Amino acid sequence: MQRNRLAAVVIATAAGVLGCTRTSDPAPPPAPAAAATAAPLAHVSRTARLQGFLTERYGKAATLSGKWRGSWTQDGDTRLTDWRVCAEQPVVTGESWQQLVAVCGSPLDGAHPDPGAIDFFVLRPEADRFAVAAELTGQNFGSQGEPGTVQIVRAGSDFYGFRIEHGWFGQGYALITQTLVLPGPNGLVDAGGVRSHIDNSGAYDCDDADAEPDCQARLFNLDFALTFDSRDPAARQWPLVIEETGLGCGGQPVRREHRFTLDPKTWTYAFPAALQREGCE
Repeated sequence: MQRNRLAAVVIATAAGVLGCTRTSDPAPPPAPAAAATAAPLAHVSRTARLQGFLTERYGKAATLSGKWRGSWTQDGDTRLTDWRVCAEQPVVTGESWQQLVAVCGSPLDGAHPDPGAIDFFVLRPEADRFAVAAELTGQNFGSQGEPGTVQIVRAGSDFYGFRIEHGWFGQGYALITQTLVLPGPNGLVDAGGVRSHIDNSGAYDCDDADAEPDCQARLFNLDFALTFDSRDPAARQWPLVIEETGLGCGGQPVRREHRFTLDPKTWTYAFPAALQREGCE
């Protein structure tokens, strides 16, 4: 009888174990942790990237607004120079974008014939900074230590570059030139220059009482407006157009149009001497 009671206890205990629900099972071991994914980079604004590039390239004093004191070394001669950002613009290129920036330098001891300096950069976004895609630095423009003005131009569907306007003034003459710096196959290149404006309306030799009788007949005042023909907006490069207007020799009205395409071998425009002249003809 004792044996029968013990057997019943054993059977009942076994039945209870077999009847347990899964909720009473021990928790399964934790699954292996998934590989940690890299945290996304914090957003860095275009302005912050550009300021970072300037600091990296020109030192802690460099700033997006205003000017800073630095130096410029050319032909082994180092000169104190005031630098400033003189043009900057983001542009779309294909499915990406780039940042164009020009930095102008004015030597403090610039005499009348001395040019200023301009550094040109095409930057591409890379992680949280800008990297240099192309550059052309230490270029000479202007006079009296002033390099002139810079604007960013669109010369094709996604083809952008720089237009520099710089000049010389003296003895009542004004000779102003416009030069194009464009991206070439191997970096930024000087694609050529033409006059922007010429005149001798303040010529000293015509102010004298004993000026030659035909002096006034030699006065001229001409403008050369530069544009790109975008009638085919999808074209990689647009034709360049120079509109020449004003008064030529003897006060004769002038209106001429000149058209050019970029030479794929030299990566320059074949500007004639007539568009680089100093006089009326």
